[in-house]
Amino acid sequence: MTFYVLRHGQTDWNVQMRLQGSTDIPLNETGRAQANVAARILAGEGITKIIASPLSRALETARIVGASAGIEPVIDDRLIERNFGLFEGMTIDEVHQQREDMREHMNPQADVDGKHYPWDAEPLPEVIGRVYACINEYRAAGGKCLFVFHGIPFRAVTRKFLNDMYSSPNAAPVRFEADGDNWRMVPLDPDNAPIQQIYNAQTTMGRI
Repeated sequence: MTFYVLRHGQTDWNVQMRLQGSTDIPLNETGRAQANVAARILAGEGITKIIASPLSRALETARIVGASAGIEPVIDDRLIERNFGLFEGMTIDEVHQQREDMREHMNPQADVDGKHYPWDAEPLPEVIGRVYACINEYRAAGGKCLFVFHGIPFRAVTRKFLNDMYSSPNAAPVRFEADGDNWRMVPLDPDNAPIQQIYNAQTTMGRI
């Protein structure tokens, strides 16, 4: 069953390259404008249900998209952004600068490629598991579902459905469709498309 994914619009912390995680940072005006662009792009896709993270940046994005179709988003906590623990609220540069000093806080099991995040961060495999379970549950119920959430859940989806990791810019709508036994991701806005994740490298999503 085809489904759609949309990362939330821009926040001030996105501009600052600051790890938001489970901190509830709202959209800024640019983010709201981005959400309206995404809404126009998605308007012709026949979406019947919108499922959103409870964090306000994702939920407001979902409500902007849903308003044009008369759909009120369903909130599902399984789509919340990863908690980054001690790194939450830090900029990417601050994390790099402090990594050596914080080495005792690093958890080799916190990420699939090891030693990226502190002990109190949610392990990435757990994020992948909860997001994948949520998407499959709604897919099985039928209809055309749009999932509105965050950068790390987006990576979780691409890892499970594409066997690769992609970073999503803010408010970049994509469609996932079955291709035989495989899946493909179709960016709906060619000027705002996901970026293939480079192993252990910083991208516009600020991977660390």
